[in-house]
Amino acid sequence: MENSDNQEKVYLRKDGRYFIKYKKGIKQDGKTAYGFIYAKSEEEALEKYKHTLSEIVTVDKSLFSGDIYEWLRSVKISCKKSSYSNYEYMAYAHLIPEFGIYKRKQINKNMINEFTEKMLSQGFAPKTVKDILVMLQQILKYHNINICVTMPKIPKKEIQILTKEHQLLLERRLSHCMTEVDIGIFLCLYTGMRIGELCGLRWENIDLEHNIIRIEKTLIRVKNDDKDIKAKTVVILDDPKSVSSIRNIPIPSFLISKLQYLKKENGCFFLTGAEHFIEPRSYTNHYKSIMKSINISEYNFHALRHTFATRCIENGCDPKTLSEILGHSNVKITLDRYVHPSFDNKVRLMNNLSPMCRVC
Repeated sequence: MENSDNQEKVYLRKDGRYFIKYKKGIKQDGKTAYGFIYAKSEEEALEKYKHTLSEIVTVDKSLFSGDIYEWLRSVKISCKKSSYSNYEYMAYAHLIPEFGIYKRKQINKNMINEFTEKMLSQGFAPKTVKDILVMLQQILKYHNINICVTMPKIPKKEIQILTKEHQLLLERRLSHCMTEVDIGIFLCLYTGMRIGELCGLRWENIDLEHNIIRIEKTLIRVKNDDKDIKAKTVVILDDPKSVSSIRNIPIPSFLISKLQYLKKENGCFFLTGAEHFIEPRSYTNHYKSIMKSINISEYNFHALRHTFATRCIENGCDPKTLSEILGHSNVKITLDRYVHPSFDNKVRLMNNLSPMCRVC
């Protein structure tokens, strides 16, 4: 039986079931990707196919879906695997289903604004929507389409910083054992390392002769492209977030003797002391269990990095030095995102002011 509306045929299997084979996109190698629908009757198969149409991702070189796919291929050789994985997901989950059926010249600002409003009304975070729109803007620019994309306003998130009382509680808890797993939290609290950088840290990256930690890799989870592995995602050891993230961090003096005691062979990951690693998701769970044990579970892991940056500024560290330790590309990022003066510091600053003439 053939469906005249969609030109899809319903086939009868030997087991008595009916099925439809349909095109749903293009694979990485350029070959067509097919989907299958199974049902007990022809009518049920067609009904299921009708509901599936809205989810089908079609890549046609004559349409904007082809333009998106062409852009993906152009950036694949120049960006990190994790970045490409994000681009690919945004393309196939959002951009192609929304704009893929149109020709390049049909794309306009009103369509993009309607897409933005729809995404926000469906509950997507403004940051997520902005990331998708930034990618769309890059695709438009690549194909010389001059459309100014309006970005949604992103509410300023409240940055988490451990209070000094909570930081003291955490340090006392960690001091009871101080295995590699526990001292890793100390390292992040006193070096500002990201969790992926810590999980990817090997002993050859820790130079105890010159007392520095060399950040060269980060451990991240990305979409799996290996057909021999069933998992949807895999953990890989990749280059850091940016060129600036490759850096040397001085080791705080109070940690040097402990690191010397724990020293393992090169090739071993720091957190495990072996050739296998702990992935960020698992290490986050360990961190949460520690925080829960001292009843201060409201802080996420990244709060350690925020806390480090804030304490550095409180102790008189200049923003440029801090920026390089954190691995930022410029000082503005450091000041805008990670430096958060406490109210006590504000009070101290105001009280240090004195008038030039006598005030009654």
